[in-house]
Amino acid sequence: MKKVVLCVLFSCFILGLALPAAALEVDFSGEFYVEGIYNSNENMLDTDASSDYRQMRLRVQTDFKISDNLSLSTRFDALEKVLSSNDSAFANGDDGNGWDSDIDDDNIDFDRAYLSYISPIGLFQVGRMQGITWGTTFCDDESDTDRIKYVLPIPMGEGKLYFGAVAEKVTENDMGTAVSDMDNDKYYIGLTYKTEKYSTGLLSAFYNFKRFQDPGQAFAVEDVTNSYKANGNDSDYRTYLADNDMGDSFTSYAAWYGTNAVAAGTAKAYADAAAAYAAAGDAASAAAAAAQAQTYAAAIDGDWANDVNASSLTAISSTSGRGPTNEGKVYLLAPYFQGTFGNLTIQAELDYVFGTTEYDVPGVEDRDVKSFGYFAEAGYDFGAFGIEAGFAHTKGDADYTDNDIESMGFVSPGVDWAKLFILNADDHGMNTTLGNGVGNHVGNGFATPSTAMCDGYQMFYAGFDFDVTENINLGVIGALSTADEVPEGEGYDDDQGMECDVTFTWNLTDNLQYKAIGAYLDGGDYWSTRASGGVVDPNVETEIYTLYHSLTVTF
Repeated sequence: MKKVVLCVLFSCFILGLALPAAALEVDFSGEFYVEGIYNSNENMLDTDASSDYRQMRLRVQTDFKISDNLSLSTRFDALEKVLSSNDSAFANGDDGNGWDSDIDDDNIDFDRAYLSYISPIGLFQVGRMQGITWGTTFCDDESDTDRIKYVLPIPMGEGKLYFGAVAEKVTENDMGTAVSDMDNDKYYIGLTYKTEKYSTGLLSAFYNFKRFQDPGQAFAVEDVTNSYKANGNDSDYRTYLADNDMGDSFTSYAAWYGTNAVAAGTAKAYADAAAAYAAAGDAASAAAAAAQAQTYAAAIDGDWANDVNASSLTAISSTSGRGPTNEGKVYLLAPYFQGTFGNLTIQAELDYVFGTTEYDVPGVEDRDVKSFGYFAEAGYDFGAFGIEAGFAHTKGDADYTDNDIESMGFVSPGVDWAKLFILNADDHGMNTTLGNGVGNHVGNGFATPSTAMCDGYQMFYAGFDFDVTENINLGVIGALSTADEVPEGEGYDDDQGMECDVTFTWNLTDNLQYKAIGAYLDGGDYWSTRASGGVVDPNVETEIYTLYHSLTVTF
């Protein structure tokens, strides 16, 4: 940490020497929070112990104003961790050599660095900056993105029309000599019109992904890696998937997955031969073939029943499999509206995606991508008392084998919206654990194998808030939610139940806020049947609650 701070200070010093004395202004902004979380049973299993912990984070943004039209901005997070005597920002567990012993000092993480140039023809920004936000927070997943951005404001009528264009590098896979033309890129063009009363706009985007995964491929890879971990054969798993980042691991996925697919296919061939020998009465040959099959199965992880007879590896190694990755070309259209008219507020957004995915496996047809998500909400302010009501719908897809990819959550989970604390947020850490691993509406994020996220949802919600005093506010919101799609077959249920949240907010000063949330989910049978193949799991307890509080200072 000391080395990083010294480097930052030295860089600032050198930059200051290189400029006229009055040319550089530096502004700091950011926040520091400490928060506590209590979850009654994170997996919804009746055997779960309660989870109770506290965590913290310091975030600092620095803006260097070099001239009236040129600036440099940076942002870093420090000590983003569960409270303990160690200071790692990236892990909070035992790495085998003690509690985070090897990365205890790596607690500063620079997220952003970009320059802004106000030219005669508009604003240019280049570098790593905020991305994946548009319009309302619905379908937003704010992240740090590598971009070139252009914005042109045009005075028009009572407001301004903003034209924007963005070129974003999602993953760089062309570096080196192994592969070429394998990058994942996004391109955006948008128009926004803003007045004092309302703002509205239309965003269009083109996702040109040379290495991607559809939901079925993502779930297949997860099945195999989980099997590797469960059986203790971690060497290949750790070598290729140590960062657990799908985008950065595509090349490794393909190599690792392909090698094991061959082993699984060979093991199955020997198993079939052993069965044929046994049927013919040749016990010796049957035993020899079975031994060879077991040898190849052991090369995977030794789990014969799971990884040979019915594994995702065997499916991928067959001619009907789609392989571990695909090439996707997807388009996005996203209109939105936000307005305040007297005491009435209205906001709505539609996100619609369409396109195709192509596969390198011979005989595998292209698949159509088509999905949507939308919400509409109205609120009315009576002064100290306000009400709101709305409806949200994200298209789901529970069939990963047909010719259509229709899960909006897989493309755009919308974690920033967080309308309901348990169902729509990830602050509590249950976004991947609810329902014995089914997860909630946002899952583990973009393009991850998260069941509830891919199933989509339809949710009606209503709430109110009341200003108890000038500095204290009390808010209550409730929602009824159903999964948009569940697998066909008896036993599956789309009822996700009802959630109720109570939020207490106390602004102690202009820069210091205390917030407390109590959230309760009276879950439906979706959570007890989705992970167990349509059979009610008696170990799943669908009623859960979580308590959250935070103290935040901004500057």
